[in-house]
Amino acid sequence: MRWLAPGAVALLLTVACGGQPNAPSAATTIKFWYLSSGAQDAAKAFHTAHPDIDVKATKISSLPSSLTGADVPDVVELNRDWVAAVANTGALHEFSTDEVQSIGGKSAFVPQAWPTGKTTSVPWFIDTRVVYYRADILKELNIDPANAFSNWEAFDHTLDAIKISKKISPLGIAGRNDSNPVASFAPWIWEAGGSLVSDDGTKPTINQSASVDGVDEYQRFGGRYVDADVLKQDTAGVESMFANGKFAVTIAGPSLATKLKGLQFGVQQFPPGHTGHAVWIGGSNLAIVKNSNQESAAFGFVKWLTGSEGQGAVATNIGMGPAPNVARQNGGRHADGARSDLASDQAEPRRRRSVHRHIVRELDMSHGECIRSIPKPPLTRG
Repeated sequence: MRWLAPGAVALLLTVACGGQPNAPSAATTIKFWYLSSGAQDAAKAFHTAHPDIDVKATKISSLPSSLTGADVPDVVELNRDWVAAVANTGALHEFSTDEVQSIGGKSAFVPQAWPTGKTTSVPWFIDTRVVYYRADILKELNIDPANAFSNWEAFDHTLDAIKISKKISPLGIAGRNDSNPVASFAPWIWEAGGSLVSDDGTKPTINQSASVDGVDEYQRFGGRYVDADVLKQDTAGVESMFANGKFAVTIAGPSLATKLKGLQFGVQQFPPGHTGHAVWIGGSNLAIVKNSNQESAAFGFVKWLTGSEGQGAVATNIGMGPAPNVARQNGGRHADGARSDLASDQAEPRRRRSVHRHIVRELDMSHGECIRSIPKPPLTRG
């Protein structure tokens, strides 16, 4: 009798059962709910780097009604304003100490962006506000941008000089249709010495004298320097009008830089007020849903998104500031002071890098400032 080697027997049994030798295992699929444009491209880039994991990306536009049912994602992008509310439902995976250290630890991220309490999400990218200005207009009026927005009084004088020149409308900001009025009003309130809520977060303080002063100051700028038609616009409309040369100055986030074509413009930090300098911090966090059956793959995806490859695939491409310090430092390694006048023939990536440098500078100047919000801080003040 002739005997077959054990390996041959196994091969015959595999083929007889309809299989193939060395057949690859099926890829793991994770579901990703996202808010930000570009996230779907990042998911594809992750799959290219990790072909054993498929990412089914679905865009959402609002706070998910529930993350505790059967049809929920494995990974979800959360607006920073939503994190506390979602975490309080118990629907999110709590990152272990080892997992946090695996992505670089808390110290690897911008301090103001890291959530307080249990780590149920990690920062992905950050958003704040800076002053955009038409560099050519300031140059014609012999106004030095380094001094033009150095405080509220200088800001007022700059806008007044532009108004008197009649070259262009001075300022553009959104009115009642502002997409994020808290982000717009909060720095003025804080820099006037006011606050939104009490230190323990239990009482609103927006009606106190200093807070009202901050609101009044912002509204005074709007009433004196902004055309009525501009005040009727929403935030996106105001940004488009600035990009089309309708006014000389606006206050916006880093994403505006992606819309600026063929104009000379520059950016400066938000002007300090009577009691110092304060900035609002927004952005997005990434969380893993507790009901996920693919926590290992989901964590690998989150780790990649917050790493240099994922940051390069999304944050800098949509004009946001990276939350991890390493990506932030890479984006700002050519920082060269406050002033940034960008000629119209310079490439868009350079425009974005310049804005990122100023976002980095804005964050660095507020390093160590406390974080506040209602009910849990999406806001950073000094």
